[in-house]
Amino acid sequence: MTPGPPPGPDSAAASGTHAWHGQAMALIRTRRTMVLATGAAGDPWAAPVYYVYSTPGFYFFSSPNARHIEQALAAGTAAAAIFHDSDRWEEIQGVQMRGAVKAVRKRSEQLKAGARFLVKFPFAKTFLQTGGQAPNGPPKIGDKVRLYVFIPRAAYYVNNQLGFGRRVALELDM
Repeated sequence: MTPGPPPGPDSAAASGTHAWHGQAMALIRTRRTMVLATGAAGDPWAAPVYYVYSTPGFYFFSSPNARHIEQALAAGTAAAAIFHDSDRWEEIQGVQMRGAVKAVRKRSEQLKAGARFLVKFPFAKTFLQTGGQAPNGPPKIGDKVRLYVFIPRAAYYVNNQLGFGRRVALELDM
């Protein structure tokens, strides 16, 4: 992670930063989808993905041929957002991040992250199996997707209760 933001609208008093840390981490742990933003040659793209958070980042499954994966791997950089929406602007909160997407290749990391993913998303067990589709059964896409991790280099917590347009640097619990 890089140091916090420069002074200005993206900073907050040190004492205030710590008060919001627990709320930011609770938001990360309770939300289900992350919007991953990528771009290449003037072709920006955003894709929502189910994720599970675990050291060193945010794990998700995706097709190796998906635009967001191809762009993120080619560019070596991506951005992501996790947020709680609301009908009241004062209640909007979220985490904004920049970092990189990497394919998870180590088998031990795949097993650990995959197990956490299935605890958070038990419905994915059938969905992530390999072997095509059984007659009259749900699709099985396990042989069409790979496990990736978004590793943040910088993260900021936005909570309109801090004040409109304010955000605080966030050190993620690793």
